[in-house]
Amino acid sequence: MQKLYANQLEPHLAGQLAPCYLLFGEEPLQKLEAIDAIRAAAKQQGYIERISLAADAQFDWNELSNELQAMSLFAERRLIELELVQQKLSAVANEQLKNLPQQLHSDIILLIHGERSHSDVSKLAWFKQLQTQAVQIPIYALDERQSQQWLSQRARQLQLQLSSDALALLQHHCAGNLLAARQELEKLALSNLPQPLDANALSSFLADHSSFTVFQLIDAILQGQADEALHRLQRLCQQDTEPVIIAWQLQKEVLQLRQLQQAPQHNLNDSFKSLAIWPKRQPLYQSALKRLSANWLDYLLQELAAFDRLYKSGQLTNSEVALAHLVTLFVKPVPKAFSLQQHASYD
Repeated sequence: MQKLYANQLEPHLAGQLAPCYLLFGEEPLQKLEAIDAIRAAAKQQGYIERISLAADAQFDWNELSNELQAMSLFAERRLIELELVQQKLSAVANEQLKNLPQQLHSDIILLIHGERSHSDVSKLAWFKQLQTQAVQIPIYALDERQSQQWLSQRARQLQLQLSSDALALLQHHCAGNLLAARQELEKLALSNLPQPLDANALSSFLADHSSFTVFQLIDAILQGQADEALHRLQRLCQQDTEPVIIAWQLQKEVLQLRQLQQAPQHNLNDSFKSLAIWPKRQPLYQSALKRLSANWLDYLLQELAAFDRLYKSGQLTNSEVALAHLVTLFVKPVPKAFSLQQHASYD
């Protein structure tokens, strides 16, 4: 089975198309653009008719079989799209998918796609059975460096000249949300603003579309990036992330740092391994260990315990402010001008 990443798809589609494409991942824009590219290439190569099927809990799998078997001397060649809506497929669905290799033929191209992660779906038996006939296209979220490259490339395609600080600002406002980034760039291309654009000119034009996970918040905290950590926290709260989930993850990281501090320096690699902290992330923890003493981490644990008591008892009037306080303490030691423990004792 050939594997192509989203940025490798264009040259492949200029040649002979595969009978089947398997496209899975959770990043919506790359997925949407890959599907659009396959549609355009199929149409150009004579697969004029497009049939879209959504396999939800009520889907009749005979419908797919009928479409695959429908052949006529006068029928147009067809692109059949099958979206796997459900995260977990039924036994019937899995059996039907296992039969696909015998049903493919030159009059159709079959595109199977879904939001389930590629790493999960590639382990399934039906996926493996298509390996000799299909091209798999895993869709992954871009990291910070890849996101910068994507923004720069997309800006050039739209003939936009953005200064480095303007690109950094755009990434800040659209982090984790490529669809919003594309929309902002397309609006900029239509705006007729004088170029090159710098951050000052861009700032009044942008809305904040960034989207983060709790793990991305932790990355910024471990690196000591106060402004970025608070920005990610604000967006998480606006996304209605449960405060207890954020606090739980903070507590987990503090406990891991305490374990690392207590380990002998020459055995630090063993500690990283036992905590399942892989080499790529180890510099983040080493950075935090240089900033935060054992006593300070103990104080942070006490503050986290106070947050938990106040939140669960309904005494916390503004959880976002309290979480911002905890994030600030985690980024670096600061004067103890305010304490959640004192707040708890007053009540």
